[in-house]
Amino acid sequence: MCADHNIRLVDIQDQGLRPLVNSAKCRKCGECVNVCPGIWSVHEHHFNSETIPQLRRSWGPVLEVLEGYAANPEIRYKGSSGGVATALALFCLENEQISGVLHISAKPEAPLQNVPVFSKSREELLACAGSRYSPAAPCEKLNWVDVSDSPCVFIGKPCDVVALRKSQTVNSNLNKKVGLTIGIFCAGTPTTKGTYKLLDALGVKPEQVEHLRYRGCGWPGMTTVKVRGSEQTHHMTYEESWGGILSKYAQLRCRLCPDSTGEFADISCGDAWYREVGSGEPGRSLVLVRTERGHRILHKAMESGYIELERVQPEVLAASQKALLNKRQNLFGRLLAMRILRVPVPKYRGFALFRNWLRLPVIKKMSSVLGTFRRIITRRLWRSLPNDGRTSNCINEVEKGVEQPRKLGADSG
Repeated sequence: MCADHNIRLVDIQDQGLRPLVNSAKCRKCGECVNVCPGIWSVHEHHFNSETIPQLRRSWGPVLEVLEGYAANPEIRYKGSSGGVATALALFCLENEQISGVLHISAKPEAPLQNVPVFSKSREELLACAGSRYSPAAPCEKLNWVDVSDSPCVFIGKPCDVVALRKSQTVNSNLNKKVGLTIGIFCAGTPTTKGTYKLLDALGVKPEQVEHLRYRGCGWPGMTTVKVRGSEQTHHMTYEESWGGILSKYAQLRCRLCPDSTGEFADISCGDAWYREVGSGEPGRSLVLVRTERGHRILHKAMESGYIELERVQPEVLAASQKALLNKRQNLFGRLLAMRILRVPVPKYRGFALFRNWLRLPVIKKMSSVLGTFRRIITRRLWRSLPNDGRTSNCINEVEKGVEQPRKLGADSG
């Protein structure tokens, strides 16, 4: 969004992707801040009488909750859960006059890095199927959507979808070019350091990696690393890789996010964790329909045989994603602690954070505040607090060409 192209994203190993600004050339117009996912309002939601009442406070607008999978066995197998996002994108490519799908893939020559891709075929979509538990920024290439011949599909994390929606408000052409948005449930993006720790546990050096799959090819699928120049592969279970290593390296900014299920997307997809997954069981996705556009396209895909879904009770959502609900309920206490210590925080309006926090037992309310106090003190997050604390200051800078980001009090949006 910078007209002068003064901003670029750099992956800082222990922090994640961060915007670097050439402050010597910056006109301080604020256009970049206008699309920042760290500043958004729940009032942009379009609640109506059709949304499920008991889900609004903690999960945003939901018209339907469904469970199922891609009808094609190969897509279902390669997907992280049931392959619904890939199958739905494929349906749009083949039936909805879609130019392409903007999403994320591993960089071919550097498999530990993620890059935006614009898939136009079944083969390209399948090559990118599966989760990438490392920093990614599909919105970096929104210009591909902007110049496309016809509408496109966008697949991204909840914060990516928010950035897209905010970009649509300042670029009306994007409204014509975004045909469908698919949000992926997200418990937080681990930093690149998390991937390095994963490789270290497998006894593989980063430069040896030819291919890395975090999960998929089964449900939930194994973490698989192929060593360059050999047939040697290393494996680790999803519980060991995500639960034991990667989740510990989720960015602080992710722990302060109120939206883990893509509330601003047309359709959201994630895992149906409400029951134990049996060994060798094929994947199943939990699907949330959030808009009328999403409802229309999803049901056309079902009727055309691309996806097999059945409606389930709303309670299945909370049972499947207990950790995401817990994060939402604890968020008010975390932000309160940061404000008390004058640490910059993302700016949210709405989301019923206080009412969600009130649902917690007293001991957990205290834990959400005191635990954040401890993290702030041990990580010394207050030490570079901007003088005026304004959100506009919450962007890392490159001072006169020196490519070292200024450390802020908290991870900015």
